[in-house]
Amino acid sequence: MQKAFSLQQHEISQANALDEERKSVLAQIGALTLDMETARAQLPNVEQKRREFLAGLVKQYVAGDYRSARLENGNLVCDVPDAPEAKMIPTRVNGGMEVLSKE
Repeated sequence: MQKAFSLQQHEISQANALDEERKSVLAQIGALTLDMETARAQLPNVEQKRREFLAGLVKQYVAGDYRSARLENGNLVCDVPDAPEAKMIPTRVNGGMEVLSKE
């Protein structure tokens, strides 16, 4: 069983104002959802540009191999392989030493 009650004019006005506020908030949610979807769609392109920029910097500054590179506090930070070990071997009769790279 349902029963209907007549509202007073000020109650009707309040109900209408709340309905309008609800519609406004739902519209904001819809607009923000569209903005978020647009941003998500743009993210792969921005990430690709960033990778290309970083690769260009590495090519410009790094001579040789590197394992990883990143930008940090205005610096290009690269993880490079350790330098080959230097080996000291006697090369003269008087005991002089020469540094040769390990091969």
